[in-house]
Amino acid sequence: MGILEIDIGNSRIKWRRFADDRKVVISRGINLDINGFLAEQANHEKPSAVRLSNVSDSKISSKIADWVGVKWNIQPTAAVVCAECSGVKIQYKDVSRLGVDRWLAMLAAFNQSNGPCLILDSGTAFTLDVIDEEGLHLGGFILPGLGLMRESLVSKTGIRLENQVLEPTLELGNSTQEAVFNGGVASLVALAQKEIEEQRKKGFKPNVFITGGDASLLNDLLAYPMSQIEEDLVLDGLSLGCHGKSGSD
Repeated sequence: MGILEIDIGNSRIKWRRFADDRKVVISRGINLDINGFLAEQANHEKPSAVRLSNVSDSKISSKIADWVGVKWNIQPTAAVVCAECSGVKIQYKDVSRLGVDRWLAMLAAFNQSNGPCLILDSGTAFTLDVIDEEGLHLGGFILPGLGLMRESLVSKTGIRLENQVLEPTLELGNSTQEAVFNGGVASLVALAQKEIEEQRKKGFKPNVFITGGDASLLNDLLAYPMSQIEEDLVLDGLSLGCHGKSGSD
């Protein structure tokens, strides 16, 4: 039957189906809206459980829950942030204010790393989180993602960008287009390098996990030997964040 895992982000819905032993991915996909997602799932057999993470409109979770209940007689399990889980400890005074996608990515990264790590998620927003060797979340940063940076400059200034495809680098730009594109990636890479160096000063060599739509670009420019792209980091965290909870009747 398999387990259906769903990551509802700000701009897309990412999902995959595992065999019940979680060793084999049966199928996977990305949908841009809820209607496309439900239409695609209608072609699949009933799963044994449904787990989901949602950082978008809560109405999407409700619609999925209603559809899954009618179609498969299953109650989905939604990941909810808690202060301690799977070795990771959160210092937020109100853990409900921490995005569930960041939390799940941290759970997955720390359990893969078994030591200090940085998690970079570059999508609509860019987030950076640092976990120490004991699993304590030291904190993080949230910035606009590369696309939002460009959109903000265009909408709030007189800058005009051409419809030109560029491959951003860390070099100084010799056109407004290059300066904007390179400036965005340079700021994110510099921030990551700063946090890596902070860990190295403490005697650690942190693993760096990079996810999100711009993961490949950041990984190439960061050029850190202990970094790796993990496209399914949030989905990987679902089995940890929903551990011990059953989604089937």
